[in-house]
Amino acid sequence: MKKKFFLLFIAIIVSINYAHAKTSDSLDVKLNLYQKIKMSDGINLSSNIYIPTGVEKKYPTILIITPYISDENHSRGLFFSRNGYVFITVDSRGRGNSEGEFVPFENDAKDGFDIVNWIAKQKWSNGKVGMLGGSYRGTAQWLTLKHLPENLKTIIPIASVRPGRDFPKYNNIFSVYSLRWLMFTGGKTYNGELFGEDFWAVKREKMYTNGIAFNKYDSIVGASNKTFQKWLSHPSQDEFWKAFYLSPDENKRINIPILSITGHFDGDQFGALQYYKDHDTYGNENAKKNHYLIIGPWNHGGTRNPKSKLSGLTFGENAVIDMNSLYLNWFNWTLKNKEKPALLKDRVMFYEMGNNLWRYASNLDAISDSNMHLYLSSQNSEAKSVFSSGNLLKTPLKKDLSADQIVYNPSLKEGISNPSYTSEYSFTNQSYLNDANILIYHSLPLEKDITVNGSIKLEAYISMDVEDTDLRFSAYEITKDNTSIFLQNDFLRARYRDGLEAPKKVPKDKIVKYMFSGRNLFSRTIKKGSRIRLVFSTIDSPSLQKNYNYWIDTSKQVEKNSKKANIKLYHNTKYPSRIIVPYKQDKKQAKNTSR
Repeated sequence: MKKKFFLLFIAIIVSINYAHAKTSDSLDVKLNLYQKIKMSDGINLSSNIYIPTGVEKKYPTILIITPYISDENHSRGLFFSRNGYVFITVDSRGRGNSEGEFVPFENDAKDGFDIVNWIAKQKWSNGKVGMLGGSYRGTAQWLTLKHLPENLKTIIPIASVRPGRDFPKYNNIFSVYSLRWLMFTGGKTYNGELFGEDFWAVKREKMYTNGIAFNKYDSIVGASNKTFQKWLSHPSQDEFWKAFYLSPDENKRINIPILSITGHFDGDQFGALQYYKDHDTYGNENAKKNHYLIIGPWNHGGTRNPKSKLSGLTFGENAVIDMNSLYLNWFNWTLKNKEKPALLKDRVMFYEMGNNLWRYASNLDAISDSNMHLYLSSQNSEAKSVFSSGNLLKTPLKKDLSADQIVYNPSLKEGISNPSYTSEYSFTNQSYLNDANILIYHSLPLEKDITVNGSIKLEAYISMDVEDTDLRFSAYEITKDNTSIFLQNDFLRARYRDGLEAPKKVPKDKIVKYMFSGRNLFSRTIKKGSRIRLVFSTIDSPSLQKNYNYWIDTSKQVEKNSKKANIKLYHNTKYPSRIIVPYKQDKKQAKNTSR
């Protein structure tokens, strides 16, 4: 049986099929394997260095720091060295041939600084260094910028993880995948077979069906993990996690061009965009002008290996960008003073699904200029199924005084058989929507096309008789032929309804406003005649840290103490529960790239 991971998770892509772009220099490359780079604390990191041959001169250098073993970058090393760059791939501390212990995120800032300084002193270096890489490798670039090494002249962070915000937890809900990733990157070896799905499906389902506390998961797997336990000891967004982000002053000191890349369905989009937003908020004006952002119709792996199809969705062939050429042109511009990549017509470049066009904006705020408010109602239904759903109306109903209700009993463990967990994931097939413990609302058919640009928000007025639970919503486009197209979702732990830094008990049976900000930003033209579907539910899945609805640290909760939750969702003029849909009214956007 195939298992599906929620969009929350990071689909770490270790092996990427790089495009064989045309090379300009000799096909011969000088390769220096396992070269030691001494860190300031005496630890030696291992690097593989690819140097152009034919002419003895100094070159700019492209650097990738990876926890996934440097062999993954061999094709890329050949590509850049054949195009006039020294390419260096470094095993993260404690991984591959590097000394020390790998502790995710904690040594990357200083190690990145030391590596850049070492490169600048080598006889083949002209003193200019650019960094590249996706996922964890993208985060390593931002962490290196905390120390702002003088010779670092540009970075291309792709699908960058935001520690504590999108991985290993999102909105303070931990992913079960986090331990799987820690075991994959544990020790010095590749561990590719250990990463396989079957073993982990059995272990997470054992924890789920037996109602075992989440902090015992590493024991179930069979190997205690210090980092996993450390992460769990910081359930809130505290100083431990904030130490991995650039401060306002650090952002202000950045003075190099940056190309940030993410996707509409990238599990780490939150991190990639937050790094961008922080720099756009606190950075100096000159540097911000040279920070470009690309958002494509891609998932996490697709940010480096774009496809025209994704989980049931089909885009134009223009969605498939030659990434190697883009990287090369960017480095040619920033490190060799050549022309800026022609693809970058403005600071923000994003793909408009539905019309399959690339659009441009001067900043992220400019991608939308209006909001559509749709208010929840269930005057003539209980909102329990797609055939007898509630409504999404342009104005709230004054007399719509009843509340829609969900009764959630964590002990029933219904997530183990839910098609949303057991089925192959598709953006165009949500067969699990007829579920007694969800609420469903539909808008009327749209009177004209609307281009949604941004994140759909849900403002919900809710009461419950437990101190805590986990909630989620999802939004879909329902076409004229009743095809269901996923737009986005969001997750929220009730104890963090007022902020992620400090948990608060939910007041029993009191109506409280909950604000769901929308997990992913996206762009899609929803066609005339389509409807918008809202699905609201609790969270019950073997793939997520389970909340048993009572007041202790969620990682320590067990099934025997679980509490059944009676949850009511209100909607009327006094409690105007609604979704807020950002869209672009002004169509005067830059022309799309060639299709």
